[in-house]
Amino acid sequence: LLEQDGKTLYIKNQKIYLTKTEYAILKQLLLNSNSVVTKTKLLELISLDTMDCDENSIKVHISNLRKKIRQITDKEYIEAVWGIGYKLV
Repeated sequence: LLEQDGKTLYIKNQKIYLTKTEYAILKQLLLNSNSVVTKTKLLELISLDTMDCDENSIKVHISNLRKKIRQITDKEYIEAVWGIGYKLV
């Protein structure tokens, strides 16, 4: 469950605090959960929330999101689609 407060994710009733950029990325992946979101499109979609993000920093934010989620569950929820972007699984 992604809270509307812009900073909280709940998995298995456990609270995960997200940065503004992590939240924006996860929100867009959830809104586009049935498809791959290209890195360029992801940057475009989150640009209103995070002005300072680029393709290299998206990788770091995705990695941080994965680590936070793995603390609670062993499942990988964010999949990298090589050369294209990311999707939720």
